Formats: sequence, structure tokens, C-alpha cells
Amino acid sequence: MRASRMNLTTLREDPAEAEIASHRLLTRAGFLYKSGAGLYLYGPLLQRVVERIRRIVSEEINRAGGLEITMPIMQEQALWERSGRWATYQASRTMLTVKDRSGQVFGLAPTAEEVVTDYASKVVTSYKQLPVTFYQQHTKFRDEIRPRFGLMRVKEFIMMDAYSFHDTTASLDVTYDGMRVAYQRAFRRLGLEAFAVEADSGAIGGSGSHEFMVAAAVGEDTILYNADSGYAANVERAHGRIAPAGPWTAPVAATLVHTPAVGAITDVIGFLNTNGYADVQAVHALKCVLFVAKTATADHTVAAFVRGDRDVNEVKLTNAITRLLGDAGPVLNLRPMTPDEVRAATGAEPGFAGPGTGLKVHLAVADKLTLDPAAPTVAGANKTDHHLVGFRLDRDAGVTLTWDDLVTIRAGDGDPKGTGVLDEKRGIEVGHIFKLGTKYSVAMGAEYLGQDQKRHPFIMGCYGIGTSRVAAAAVEQHHDADGIRWPVTIAPYQVVIVPTGKPGDAAVEQAAEGIYQELLSQGIDVILDDRDQKPGVKFKDWDLVGIPYRIVAGRGVAEGLVEVKPRGGEVANLPIAQAAAAAAIWIKERIAERNAAADAVR
Repeated sequence: MRASRMNLTTLREDPAEAEIASHRLLTRAGFLYKSGAGLYLYGPLLQRVVERIRRIVSEEINRAGGLEITMPIMQEQALWERSGRWATYQASRTMLTVKDRSGQVFGLAPTAEEVVTDYASKVVTSYKQLPVTFYQQHTKFRDEIRPRFGLMRVKEFIMMDAYSFHDTTASLDVTYDGMRVAYQRAFRRLGLEAFAVEADSGAIGGSGSHEFMVAAAVGEDTILYNADSGYAANVERAHGRIAPAGPWTAPVAATLVHTPAVGAITDVIGFLNTNGYADVQAVHALKCVLFVAKTATADHTVAAFVRGDRDVNEVKLTNAITRLLGDAGPVLNLRPMTPDEVRAATGAEPGFAGPGTGLKVHLAVADKLTLDPAAPTVAGANKTDHHLVGFRLDRDAGVTLTWDDLVTIRAGDGDPKGTGVLDEKRGIEVGHIFKLGTKYSVAMGAEYLGQDQKRHPFIMGCYGIGTSRVAAAAVEQHHDADGIRWPVTIAPYQVVIVPTGKPGDAAVEQAAEGIYQELLSQGIDVILDDRDQKPGVKFKDWDLVGIPYRIVAGRGVAEGLVEVKPRGGEVANLPIAQAAAAAAIWIKERIAERNAAADAVR
């Protein structure tokens, strides 16, 4: 491609709304154009990057046995009603909807379980056709509350979503593991440092799931891990070991203590330390957090209890509530109670809630990891300016407690595998795999004829990669002060040739053109910068755009030399006749390195 035909437009200043490197650099380099809130036009350069990502992802999913299809973006309301998710998605306002001229309502696909399950029920009739995996790379829509970070959090995006169908859980396990390998191979070929972590299944559901994270300081997800044991999990899902609270001098019976104007745990403990309870600590207190859980049909008041020095994990709590509600769920939204709602639930001002007499909630859930029901604790008394000291959950609770995993695990907690402690890092989610089981097939009546000549619901798996998000994640991992540093495998072009001689310098132009044509003949994606611009402008543009390899034809041409320079590497002078071959070898070696890394995945 000749640069004069590329309509290359770069910006010298960062966009005002750009908060992270990928948003800033993709916009400045002309890859990305904002069309509206959470809506972006992909410029020619980004289109090439996305197509390279698509191709690598498709190759690996194909290798894992996937069959590519294309599903409609507009999905009928009736399909989603069959699965039971229409009301849920409408209540959560996740799905965008449209009407046709007859007034029929369609959802714009945020995901495709319903469509693909319906398809499988029509084309897969016998166990002899199983297992089978269908996938697509297509546009998705989600009504993001707060679109931000460029391609990271948008209303419209490109996603690879695959769905597998099985007759046994053992078969699902084999495909699930095969997809894990396919993902790891794909990310290595894409040039990303990605790792799998245990994750929450969220709105998709299912019995188990893993997220694939790209390590990045701006990641919205917190990952807890132990490098020695190999344990890694999203903080929403993470388990760990927490040291017990230990003994303290507590009264035998729950004792009502006047604690004027001290509601926060630290303030309560400080007050008690100076008023007769010198050895009580935050670990001996009971934290009560009050919520309202919204489902499609009702609001449910909830009290969550954890140890005083820890925090409630709202994702874990949401899952616990959903399990408790059964058919009345799932939980669409979980929010803290307002002060007025706290007063109605406890009869007291905020800060004095506890599980004793006077608490009025639909559900009460206690953390099974940090709380010992027989241990004395300090709890709110449901009476303004009062706490109960020596309160025991097994003896004094005035509500029916359900025990579940509620605590937020943090760095420094013990590795659940029993070796060492957990560390923390930030990550960007670029992929997710789920074991769905029969959730959708049972709901939608999607069945096959088994070997026993009886009808059975499909056992399903679900697998997604954020194709367009991968492009942004790659920039987050690969950039410097001058611009983007694309991995060779997904760069829009691999080599740029920059003539820097005076206009009309035939020798320079001839050298540049010769190298250009030779690289084209070797299948290298190359740019010849034939623009009427100063050399400094050209160099800044290509560093910003992130082309991996640069060849400069300038004053050295008179001596038969050109400069070659990998992005971020050292300059070398080579004979003109060797420049194209050197670039091609460098490019092919980098690709071979990526492929070798992928082949090492087991």
C-alpha cells in the first residue's frame, strides 16, 4: 500500500475523553473514530487488525473442531421467552430492543444461547451427531450504563461466541479442555500474555467457568493468584484461607452496651477498648451490611454478615441470594439499602444493625469462612447508639441464617491450595468459557435421541472471545511513549519503507520502490510512504501507528545502503539488495516464535 492512498490522519494531542493508552493511541493514530456514546467506527487500519485477530481465532477454533455459522443479530422475543431470559434481560436493561413495522419486538443480540440452542434442536437429532460445536464472529450489543475506555466498554462490539452440544458431561469436559487449549494457543499467536482464572458465571449461568485475562495495569478486574501453586481467580470468585479471629475476654451472655454515636466498626472497637473491653479487636466484631435484591417480580431485603475486618463480596452474595430464591430469581440488581430502608429494617439509625431481635429482612446470609457461630462477637443491637457484646450467632440470632461463601478474598490471604499466600494483579478480560449443562436445552425443549432410544436434553458449553476488545488489550500490553507496538501477527502492516531523499531523487525513489516490490512478492504487508512530508513527520506517524519494521532510504543510498530498524530496536545499515530479505526473515521469525509458543500449549 502506498501511504498517499491511505488517507492517513493522525493527531498530535490526546483526545480529552481518552483515559487509557489504547483509547488514546488508537484514536490519535486514526484507527478509531467515535460515532456516539459507546459507538465507534473502525478505520481502515483497525479493520486490518481486527481481520487478523478474526483469522487467528477462527483457525484455532476450527482446529478444536468448531463449525462456523452466522446467527442473526435481531433475535425474536419468543425465543428468549422460551429460555426464561427475556424478562430478566428487560428488567436489567442489558438488551437493546427494536420493533419492526408490524410491531413485533426483537432483541439486539447481547449473546446467542437461545438462537443456537434452537438451531441445534433442528439440525442435531441423534447422539451419533454429538459432540458438535458451532461458532461465529459477529456483532453484539449491550446497553452499557457507562461506556468508557474506547473499545473496552462499548454498546456495540465484535465477539467470537461458540457453543458445544454433548450427550455426556465427560464429553463436555473434553471439549471444554480443548477450548481452553485453543484459547491459549490463539492468545499466544496474537502476541498477548493471557492467563486463565476461575470466574463467576454471571448472567450466562452454568456450573463452572474460566476467564482469560490479559495482564494490564488499567484492567478492570482484580486477579488473585499464587505463582507457585498455579491458583488464579477473579476476585469475584476467589477462595482463600483466612486466619481465625482468636480468643478475647467476652462476657458470658450478650450484653447491651451504650455506644453513643459510634456505628463504624473501627469506632465501635475504639470505644470498647477504652470502656472495659481492652482486648477486643475488629476481627471479633460482626459486620452487618443491608441490601435490596431486585428480581424480575419483586424486591427482597437482605442482611449479609461477615467478620468485622472483612468486606462482603457482592457477586458471591448475589449468587447466594439467587440460589436461595430458586424460581423467584435470578437477582438482576443488588444495591445497599437507603438510610430510610435501614431504619425500617432495624428500627435504628444506620450503623447499629445486627442479627438479633428487631431485624426485619427477607433473607439473612452469614459468611461461613470468617464467622464461627459459637464464638462471641460484637454485633449491632438494632437500637440506636447500642451494641451487643458477647453476642453468639448460634444462641442469640433473631433471624434464620443461611451460611454461604460471602467474603472478599484479598492479597495476603492464604492460597486455597495450601501453599503460601495470594498476590494481586489487574487484568482485562478477553475471553470466557462456561459449562452450561442443560440450563438452556431443558428450558427450550432442545433434545436428541440417545443410544437408549429415549429423548434427552443437550448438555452444553459456551465459549467467547472479545475480538474487538483483543485489539485494545494488545495496545495496553504493547505500547511506549512514541505509540503502539503491534505484535507482528496482528499489525495492520508489517513493514514501512520511508524515502527521505529530496523530491525527485531518482536513486532514493528507485531503491525504495525496488524494496517495496520485492517485499510484496514475498507476501509481506508493506507500506511505501510516498507522501510529501518531512522525514520527522513520517517517523512520528509510523511510530504512533506501530508498524513493527521500518526501512529508511535516504543519504546512504549513494553508498548502496539503507537503514533498517525494528520498532523499539536498534538501527542497522544494510546493502539495498539485502534489505527486503532481512525484513522478510525478521517478520517470519517473529511469526514462527509465536507459532512455537502456541504449539507448546498442552
